[in-house]
Parts: sequence; structure tokens; C-alpha cells
Amino acid sequence: MLRQVRKSGNGIKVFSFDVDGTLVSMRFADCVWLQGIPEAYAAKEGVSFEQAFDFVKSEYDKIGDNRVEWYKMDYWLQKFGLSTTREELFGKYKGEVEIYEEVESVLKVLKAEGYKLVISSNAAIEFIEFQIRPIRKYFSLVFSATSDFGEVKKSNGFYARVCEIADVKPHEVVHIGDHWVFDFVNPREIGMTAYFLDRGRKRGRSVKNEEFVISDLNEILDKEVNRDN
Repeated sequence: MLRQVRKSGNGIKVFSFDVDGTLVSMRFADCVWLQGIPEAYAAKEGVSFEQAFDFVKSEYDKIGDNRVEWYKMDYWLQKFGLSTTREELFGKYKGEVEIYEEVESVLKVLKAEGYKLVISSNAAIEFIEFQIRPIRKYFSLVFSATSDFGEVKKSNGFYARVCEIADVKPHEVVHIGDHWVFDFVNPREIGMTAYFLDRGRKRGRSVKNEEFVISDLNEILDKEVNRDN
């Protein structure tokens, strides 16, 4: 159990979490990007939602997620000439923020055990902060690769900077997230322990490093967090 892990002397001090798909579902982000903005564009241009959606989506795809602009809400509002604001869109869809059921209880246990909790996400900081408001009190630090460091992916360098700012060594950190490369492979390459969160077991059970694949956050409470060398 987690209490035994802390007493085992493995030196873990920090638990790091991705956000979208890990702490919260994609529902809110999808509503903002794929419903709110197309609706605003349709109203502005006097076209159908379907026409607006196709156009907006094609513009997203032209930029692509390898450019930092792709993540910036203000960039898109200006590009499409929309008068609506980020705050208005967030307010419109605030009811779509869905924190996964087990999240707060797991964070509460980890915090009570004395671990520092941090966010390490690729999402823009405004999306992170808005969605985690009910659980923000558990986190000491929040890192956005795109907003804080101008990176479009969570690279090895991103995790190294997280460790530096959090004043810990990589082997003292456990990271959990739902992207195989950016939440599992990359943090492990610099010496972190990492767990791949596969909600619904989409990858199946016969995967490499299966002992580091979990289906919800409760499982980390029953794992011994020792890096497999």
C-alpha cells in the first residue's frame, strides 16, 4: 500500500499528473474547441454549424498540434474575427467540466501522506486552471508545456525543468498520464517513475511494461513505486 511505499525508503517526494484524460475528461475542451468556436463563427458568417465546423476544423488542421498557436485560444478568436471571449466560452461550458470520480479521493490520500502534488500538462494554462478549480488546493505547482515553456509536447527537457523548479531529482518523482510517449516514455527516459493511465484498457492487457499500466488512479495507491531498471 502507499503507506508502505513511503516507509520503504525509495525516496519518492512528488506525484505529477497530466490533466486531460487523467484528472478530467475531454468533454469540456471538446465543447469549447469543436462546438463553441464553430457556433460563434457560424453566427458571425451567417452559415450553418456544419459549414462552420468544417471550416474551423480545417484551419485547426492547417496549423497542427506541432505549433504552439494551436493551443492558444486568443490566437483562434483573433484569427476567426470572433467577438466572443475566452471567459464567455468557458462560462458557457463550465457544466461540461468532468473530474473523474476517483480523482479527489486519491489526491487527498497522497496529500495526507506528505507527498507534493504537481500538474504537468500540455494544455494551455487557462484550460488547466479552469478545469481543476475544485481540486486546485491539492497542487503545489502547475506546469503547462505550451504556456510556461513554449513547448508543444512534453519532452524530456520539459520534465527536467519541472524537476528543477520543484527542487527534486527525477528519481524522486512519479508521473501519471494517458499518453504513451509524452506521459510514460519521456519521463522514464530521464529517470522518473511513470504510470500510463489507460482508462477502459484501450491498449489491452498484453502491453510492454504492463506493471506500469493502470486503468484508474486508485491503482497507484496499491502500487509500489519503484522504478524498474
